[in-house]
Amino acid sequence: MPIIELTLVEGFADDDQKSDVITRLANVVVDVFGEITKPNIFSLIREVKPGSWSIGGVVADAEMVAGGKAISNEQIAHRLDEARVVAAYAALASGDRAEIDKYWDADMTWLVPGEAPVSGLKQGLDNFLSFMGEVGALADNSFVMERSATLVLGDTSVDLTHNTATRAGDTSRKLDIDVVHVMRWRDGKIVEGRGAIFGSGTTEYNEFFA
Repeated sequence: MPIIELTLVEGFADDDQKSDVITRLANVVVDVFGEITKPNIFSLIREVKPGSWSIGGVVADAEMVAGGKAISNEQIAHRLDEARVVAAYAALASGDRAEIDKYWDADMTWLVPGEAPVSGLKQGLDNFLSFMGEVGALADNSFVMERSATLVLGDTSVDLTHNTATRAGDTSRKLDIDVVHVMRWRDGKIVEGRGAIFGSGTTEYNEFFA
């Protein structure tokens, strides 16, 4: 029977974090030893009070623990994962500048693929948002981006989307393409992004926005 024992400082982790870390540790055991171990994993979290342990001979008091917890919370708030990528897109779709500023850096750059008038390098968040507004106007706000997959590697996220739209003033002109976005993040914000279009989608994109 595998036994997992984790020691934490009292007050450092909340109940959800304790449950999360124990579940992840149990999944590691299953990955190593197989599903047969899953029903038999015993997990124990032991908490020690501040002042009852030390680091390098320095007793860790409640103030030190609170400081460590604050740093942990800040790092978690900026942690890059799929949920943060989704939130960045949601902020962009909301049009709320305060929300957008939480995820998109003011000095960001974005490289738009293709050779259409809207293509090229957009420098700065204001220029990027102007580009988004131009796309919305040309598509009469019909532009839809459906995200189907997201991959996070270090400070980089990659997502696959299916984009559709109808050209304003000409319903016969349709856009239906698959796009990959590669975005680099720093301190929880997007600082650089670029799009790539599959196959003949680039031609379709150019013609749609011509």
